[in-house]
Amino acid sequence: MMKKIETNRDGFTLVEIVMVLFILSVGILPLAVIQHQARREVTAADNYTEAMLVAQDQLERIKGMGFGAAAPDSGVSGNVTWVCRVTNQSFGLDRLELTATWGSGGEGQTMTIADAVSLR
Repeated sequence: MMKKIETNRDGFTLVEIVMVLFILSVGILPLAVIQHQARREVTAADNYTEAMLVAQDQLERIKGMGFGAAAPDSGVSGNVTWVCRVTNQSFGLDRLELTATWGSGGEGQTMTIADAVSLR
């Protein structure tokens, strides 16, 4: 009677480990790209929101001066540079136009909001 030799097959082979690593890297790489793009878009949205808040705040401040007292102004708040122009539209009506600029390098963004101040 011949004795059966048992082989111990616990563990993984090198080929199995390499295949698992390859499959994981192919699956994780797109997730990393998506995460990076999502972070960039959230940062852009935060910058846009900051610029909108600064623009609205400054426009309301200048508008609050009232007709005839509202004057052109400019300044910097955080990463946002703003410029307000006041033009007379007609008798008793001034147009306030505020342009906010943010961003650095060649990727600067600009937004313009406007309102009016009247004599009444």
